[in-house]
Amino acid sequence: MAKEASKPFKFVGGHLCLDFNNTVDWVGPDPCEGEYLSDYRRLVAWAGEAGVLAPGAMEPLLDQWTANPALGEAALGRARSARTTIHRVFWGIIAGGPPLQSELEQLNSLLREAPADLEYDSHHKCCVWSWSSQNRDLTNPIWPVIWSAAELLTAAELANVKACANDTCGWLFLDTSRKHNRKWCEMGVCGNRAKARRFYDRRKRRAQGS
Repeated sequence: MAKEASKPFKFVGGHLCLDFNNTVDWVGPDPCEGEYLSDYRRLVAWAGEAGVLAPGAMEPLLDQWTANPALGEAALGRARSARTTIHRVFWGIIAGGPPLQSELEQLNSLLREAPADLEYDSHHKCCVWSWSSQNRDLTNPIWPVIWSAAELLTAAELANVKACANDTCGWLFLDTSRKHNRKWCEMGVCGNRAKARRFYDRRKRRAQGS
């Protein structure tokens, strides 16, 4: 299920860290295609739309990236690496076993590196993350995501984290449906494609049997 990087971000995961997971497609534990975070600007844009960066915190990061693209590339690579760690931790749990200790150690390492001056701020009656004006670390967009993952791992809702039934999607979501029987990241995308595939397979079998 290819998702072009130029398309708008989608927030269907029901939890911040799951939405971050859903910025690329996965096959099992590994990213495969459909990369939304094609450059550092896209990472900052995602963070802004997700509500983890106040508008005033976004422009200084983009200015610094423009002045030093190499730093932006390094921060983007770190964000993608953190995303893989998050995916593998939850993927292991969804598969029915504990996550690999190595992945948990990576997550704990990221938590220890989180800046100390992250705080809540208000913007249009909503709470958003912000840093002091002196903090312009280009990795700022990923820290609320890391803490979100740690929060979800210790929450009762962890039992309702699921993976899309499309095995070439790998998007994760919090199943809040009444019967907890949600199967797809988006019924209109993966669900419809599965229906179309089943219809095609039935027609093919009928044709072969005639």
